[in-house]
Amino acid sequence: MEMKDGSVVDARCSGTTYRGFEQMMIGRDPMDAVYFTQRVCGMCSTPHATAAAGAVESLAGATGQIPKDALLVRNILNGLAWLRSHVENLYLSFLPDLADPIYGDLLRYSDVGTALTGELAGRFNVPGYASTGHTAPGSAYTDAIRFVKLTGEAEAILGGRSPHSPVIVPGGVTVRPSASDLMKLKGCYASIVDFLERRLTYPLSLDEWLENTHSTQANPDFILNRIKSLPTGDLSMEKGWNDMQLFSVFCSRMMSYDFLSMPIYVELDTLGGYPLYDQLIGFLNYGGFYRVRDRAGNFTDGYSPVDGEEGTFEIPSGFTPGSMPNLFDSPGKADPAMVAEQVSGSFFSYSGGETALKPEAGETSPSPRAADIDYSGHKYSFVKAPRYGNVPCETGPLARMINSREPYIMNIMQMMHFSNPVFSSGKSYNRTSVYTRVLSRMQECLITAQLLGRWIDDLEVHSDPRKYCVPVTPGRGEAGACMIEAPRGALGHWMRLDEDGRIAGYQIISPTTWNASPRDAETKFGPIELSLIGAKTTPRGNIPGSEVNPISLYHIIRSFDPCVSCAVHTIRTG
Repeated sequence: MEMKDGSVVDARCSGTTYRGFEQMMIGRDPMDAVYFTQRVCGMCSTPHATAAAGAVESLAGATGQIPKDALLVRNILNGLAWLRSHVENLYLSFLPDLADPIYGDLLRYSDVGTALTGELAGRFNVPGYASTGHTAPGSAYTDAIRFVKLTGEAEAILGGRSPHSPVIVPGGVTVRPSASDLMKLKGCYASIVDFLERRLTYPLSLDEWLENTHSTQANPDFILNRIKSLPTGDLSMEKGWNDMQLFSVFCSRMMSYDFLSMPIYVELDTLGGYPLYDQLIGFLNYGGFYRVRDRAGNFTDGYSPVDGEEGTFEIPSGFTPGSMPNLFDSPGKADPAMVAEQVSGSFFSYSGGETALKPEAGETSPSPRAADIDYSGHKYSFVKAPRYGNVPCETGPLARMINSREPYIMNIMQMMHFSNPVFSSGKSYNRTSVYTRVLSRMQECLITAQLLGRWIDDLEVHSDPRKYCVPVTPGRGEAGACMIEAPRGALGHWMRLDEDGRIAGYQIISPTTWNASPRDAETKFGPIELSLIGAKTTPRGNIPGSEVNPISLYHIIRSFDPCVSCAVHTIRTG
């Protein structure tokens, strides 16, 4: 990042590690793809296995026959992976920055500010965090560590191990859960819900919270009525200030100052959006989690690998342009044919001098000489630049909330939109920001957990192995694709076979490839890069001394939850 006059004027997101998974796949049996591609990521191995299996099923023409119980097992394993990933980002990556001493200096000038800094440190402090003066771990941190262990144990009940489970295969799954397995899984699920209710919805239950915020009967006044009923003299969990409520109020200038008349806030709602160039960004998601019941409530087998049929996924695909002129209208459906990858800013080249290729015809040809790897040049990343009709896209929880028009997040965005005319400090509230990005991740934890309970209840015990897996026979010279959602967003696997039935081409576009993409042929920034333009070192501006601890930049980048193994590595220099 380059700063001038206290603001970021240029940003580059560089993936510094070449990994070459696409090249590893060439010449292999397509059935191997599930096992190799899981190793792209230790966090998202289950989504990669699901996408790889889906690509094989697609080229074999078998997607419509996958048994519903196999789809349920995949849903459960993916749902657990989503919850683990989101909780790790929230409590082990993003929220610990709120315990930074800089906020003690900014907030501790009133009784409420002193109470708030105490709560932030008491909940979110991480042992050994270099910039904090506290030594004891926060309550949320220790709870999250236990939660990560719990979800790993739950994944192992069906998956055998976590990560890199071997049970997801083309045709279904290899596990046949027993009644004992389901009983153990339900016990783990009860503990998962207990964690989420204690940290995010207390004193309401998970179902009560979602009934008021997420259902078709959601009350648009619920959030304001809720926060106005909470005491400001005591910000403890016991008084109803769960982590979600504490974040909702005190990490938003709009909520704290405009609606509660409290000058105590960390203004994350003015940070990490796209206010300068919002027309240059889009919000994209594919389908997420298989829908195993039809409109009449009956179980069905099979799915569409590219969300080409209505009702294939619980989370439908969608695309919304960044300027969001019709934010509160119905979203557009994502068109897989609009996706292409550019390499103008990447250490790759395409044959024939092409700068953009559709992933089904994609190539992975890295620069062959060490001398070509110069991060100060116009090529500066081992991450390609995927584009949706030439538009860089943010992907992840916020994109999914926008494209599904999720009531809770849409209501907050609407409040921001109508509050902007009264914001007199020379800034404006970004409808897409660090604040709404993190709130989306919190809300999605609760939505996913509710779906997870439904899938566990729907999973049945069968003695017939065909209830969990059907034969899949890939043809020769075929091509297939599977586009699904991973925790961090849109994930696609594309596969081509040669005339011998071996893999001739394989392309993966992972979520962080979208979010951490470099510039393209038109010099358009990637989403993380664009969200940094204009940022100061702290949410309150350039406070003296903050240059050595630019907390705003940490907030912005961590709100995307970049995956260091999927697409990008970060280094600190100097």
